Amino acid sequence: MVNNTNVSCCIDCEHRWENFNNLSDEELKTVCDNRHIAEFKTGEIIFKQGSPLSSAVFLTKGLAKMYIEGYDNKRMMIGIAKKCRLIAGPGTYVDNRHHYSVAALTDVTACFIKMDVLKEFVHTNGKFAEGYLRDVSEKSLQTFYRFLSHTQKKMHGRLAATLLYLADEIHESDKFTILLSRQELGELSGMAKESVVRILKDFNEDNIIKDKCPNIEILNKDKLKMISNMG
Repeated sequence: MVNNTNVSCCIDCEHRWENFNNLSDEELKTVCDNRHIAEFKTGEIIFKQGSPLSSAVFLTKGLAKMYIEGYDNKRMMIGIAKKCRLIAGPGTYVDNRHHYSVAALTDVTACFIKMDVLKEFVHTNGKFAEGYLRDVSEKSLQTFYRFLSHTQKKMHGRLAATLLYLADEIHESDKFTILLSRQELGELSGMAKESVVRILKDFNEDNIIKDKCPNIEILNKDKLKMISNMG
């Protein structure tokens, strides 16, 4: 991790969280005065499950994976964080602890903003509070539907849903360089690495995708959506 303070103020930042639009310039100045900028290399831990939650994190560069660490060192990936996204878990108003870990998938620049400052805006700025609640609610729904996919879909449907998530939500393209290992794809899809390898081969042979590791191209998106929906 490298400290970096040579970053524009939140007032001028093009990567700032959408909900910051509900803050006045004076409030944004308060945010700027209570932030810390850090750079992380690929693979470095940004914060660890169980550690104190004193700051909200916002990426201004790069991608990071979010995962829960369970028994026997098993992991379940709950999503990928992009620029402009609030990263602050449910422990914020419960026990002030992180309940998942975040690690850099690429080189990352992140802003750490004191959580006490954001909590104060929740109390004093109704629009900001509503935006915060909406953000938390949307993430909760995404997590619910991912758990539903893991428990009710067969493995082909789970991996199809994961590929669509990566294409539509993360890379915003049907052709992308996959940043996850086969093991991590399994952690995101709720299956073993060996199953991921086998199903990717099936999709490739059926001309649904073109898998030229590390590049993936979705060739038949309608078919992939049908597999995802049918489970």
